[in-house]
Amino acid sequence: MVEVFTRPGTDSQAKRDLIIKKTGMIPAIYDNGTHYVANHRLTSEMLEQICKDEDVLEVTGEYTGGIGGWGASHEHREHRHSNKQYEYGYIPAQ
Repeated sequence: MVEVFTRPGTDSQAKRDLIIKKTGMIPAIYDNGTHYVANHRLTSEMLEQICKDEDVLEVTGEYTGGIGGWGASHEHREHRHSNKQYEYGYIPAQ
């Protein structure tokens, strides 16, 4: 599983299309289009291409033992939730 964090204001549709083109996998997109998660085998060449992108701030991930997915499990190290209710892992009922 690979998680990529990008700058705010990044064109998330363009990044999504690029990830699909490069990996053949459809990424999940979180945090207003700045956090992309895809489950795929990653080569060092693929990692190098991802890291060279000017919008990429951080790349992280986990070995999941196969292609099965977990979903997003990391936060960008500088990310801070602006709404306190999200810090505690719940969203109040509407």
